[in-house]
Amino acid sequence: MERFGGRRFIGGALGPGTLGGVLAALLAALLLGGCSGGEEYPARHVVVISIDTARADHFGFLGSETVETPNLDQFADEGVVFTDYMTVVPTTLASHVTLLTGKYPHHHGVARNGFMVNPDNEMLAELLAAEGFRTAGFAGSFALDSRFEFAQGFDHYDEDFDVLVGDEGADQNQRTAEAVTDAVIAHLDETGVRGRLFLFAHYFDPHRPYAAPEPFASRYDTLGIEELPSIPALRKREGLTSEEIERYALAYELRYRAEIAYTDHHVGRLLDDLRERGVLDDAIVVVTTDHGESLWEHGEEFDHGYGVYDSTMRAVWAVRLPGAKRSGTRVRGVVASVDVLPTLLDFLGIDVPDGVDGETVPLGTVYELEPRLRFGQATKPRRGLESDPRWTNILKARCVRDQRFKFIQTPYLGTEELYDLSADITETRDILDDFPPRLLARIGMLSDELEGWAFSADPLPSDFERSQREETIERLRSLGYVN
Repeated sequence: MERFGGRRFIGGALGPGTLGGVLAALLAALLLGGCSGGEEYPARHVVVISIDTARADHFGFLGSETVETPNLDQFADEGVVFTDYMTVVPTTLASHVTLLTGKYPHHHGVARNGFMVNPDNEMLAELLAAEGFRTAGFAGSFALDSRFEFAQGFDHYDEDFDVLVGDEGADQNQRTAEAVTDAVIAHLDETGVRGRLFLFAHYFDPHRPYAAPEPFASRYDTLGIEELPSIPALRKREGLTSEEIERYALAYELRYRAEIAYTDHHVGRLLDDLRERGVLDDAIVVVTTDHGESLWEHGEEFDHGYGVYDSTMRAVWAVRLPGAKRSGTRVRGVVASVDVLPTLLDFLGIDVPDGVDGETVPLGTVYELEPRLRFGQATKPRRGLESDPRWTNILKARCVRDQRFKFIQTPYLGTEELYDLSADITETRDILDDFPPRLLARIGMLSDELEGWAFSADPLPSDFERSQREETIERLRSLGYVN
């Protein structure tokens, strides 16, 4: 039995050789992926909304009972949700370049934040501009600043940051979700929506320093702790009892939840505005997150980039088709951020460029994907690990996923791990030395595939853009943080 277009169909109800049998055969072909969906539900516009540092398990439509995300829950109800989606790299710039090129970092060349996007990469904005789309992008943080050549293909790129380094613990220039939505709406008020539009909006708030405004802050931060130790001080645990550490860690997690709820509110404002302008029902709209955040798990405390556990690698991908077609659909099977670009282009009927690592998902038909492997790699630590000429991140943690297992290698530590995600979603029990003998061949295959993927690195040239360091130091000096 399959669900299609709001109805359920049971195979075999109509005999072969009848008109009904022919119709049933045609329906079966569609369900098996006979068309992409773009012909059935043509889209005039494309909207990509990216939320930074946002864990999948903190959204209501993916099971959260601790964070209220009513706007994105409604969006998910009106669209297609991928229930097992992963990023391939847990850091902002590298992840977004993957999102907009369909390539793994060891092919597009951006190892982590601060590296330059090689102009030989074909970015989504460039591909859509070539098809006649007007392109507008709005960055929520310095990580996506145009100095890194991330803005390739955008006619309009807005990076007017209002929270600067050092302000309330901010580690990079950024702006609030409210400011991002205001900027998008102001731009659309000024230009109108003419022709075909590609809109990219990046929200950064769930990233530290976890400082959501009222009423979200007090709604979630219920412990009433007026002054928390800094996260670096909390990590050191010096002079703190175990009870204090647990309480302070919970307080930070509550503040993180508030940031997700706050972002949901302002993404909702943007979606409402697009609905009122008539854009929403005439567009294919993607909501995604670039990576998650470790909340006192796996030794990566309120951070990301060091490991490849699901706390930072599991992410969000939901798609609203024109007219909210196929609303309420859940797609089972492992997909990753490399798959977003080819899926969008396929839906739009645009040729996928050569060299793309991802695979197309036929949005108009699919419910369960064929088994596939997806890979990921960490970006930290940096010092002493980035001298290998093959690829900047080759010595850092990496993983391969299938529907059930995750196999992890961390070359600089000389360790390997195996998790059965069907029984251990928090990855707390490494079964590498305790798996059934019948799985030996499967585990050997995962190990071989992961090493083969890692050593297939052939990155486009990219260098670290160093002027940002001097500017950051100068900003901190002006605020009295450094001498």
